[in-house]
Amino acid sequence: MVTAPQDGQITNWLNWSAAALVHSLEDNKQEAEWLLSSLLNCSKSELYLQKNELSEEQCELFQDWISRRIKGEPAQYIAGWTEFYGHRFNVNKSVLIPRAETERLVDVAIYTLQELEKHQIVDIGTGSGCIAISVAAEIPSASVLGLDISPEALVTAEENAFINKLLNVQFLQTDFLQFTPSEPVYDGLLMNPPYIPTNEMDTLMKEVRDYEPDLALTDHEDGLTFYRHLADTAQKWVRPGGWLILEVGLGEHPQKAITCFDTKGFAQLELIADFNTDDRILKVQVV
Repeated sequence: MVTAPQDGQITNWLNWSAAALVHSLEDNKQEAEWLLSSLLNCSKSELYLQKNELSEEQCELFQDWISRRIKGEPAQYIAGWTEFYGHRFNVNKSVLIPRAETERLVDVAIYTLQELEKHQIVDIGTGSGCIAISVAAEIPSASVLGLDISPEALVTAEENAFINKLLNVQFLQTDFLQFTPSEPVYDGLLMNPPYIPTNEMDTLMKEVRDYEPDLALTDHEDGLTFYRHLADTAQKWVRPGGWLILEVGLGEHPQKAITCFDTKGFAQLELIADFNTDDRILKVQVV
């Protein structure tokens, strides 16, 4: 690694970190700026206006952060946060890092569900709570419940609800594949399930495969387990006229996900493209 600066000048540390990351990342300068601004709790623009030098403790911590990033650990885990749908979310290795493409699911959920008379919404596999919290923030009249099998993930989701000052979202530990409600009480069900097939796990980027929770990435089968289960149980979760809004994978996965529902008597099945024009959202109406 490039020799670290001997002083606390911010510009020197930015140049050093960008150089240290140059062989690991194409956007090395942007990542260096983001990590250092996270360390100093300021914006990137404010970073260049800072007059104070880094303390000895901050220099040591930043060196550690850059070392971890070079080894492949995601920057969001290192800094402990990320932004999603205009909100700040704490993240750690117990939760999947929210992706920009998942913001499209939130978009679809908002414009679909806010038109309904009632707004009882459940988010399956809530993880960090990014979907549940973002929808709750945009539909203040909604009552949103986030479910997850992981107690560690739910601790993070609760923290994020508190950070974002939301009172209309709650969280509960539940194994979706083992629990079915006695009667439907929801108007919308949102889900970004583990959909990576076992045989595709080795194709994932190292920083995803080695650091993000396996539980949130794969069903250890063909990537369709959660869709099949939901197709069989949706009427127990969602009232007639309500909606299932689901993220799906790339390639053949969207069409495979549709086949889980198209013989089950649902009123409407629609694939919606994300911002990259890939079909990534499956919207299904319950009858």
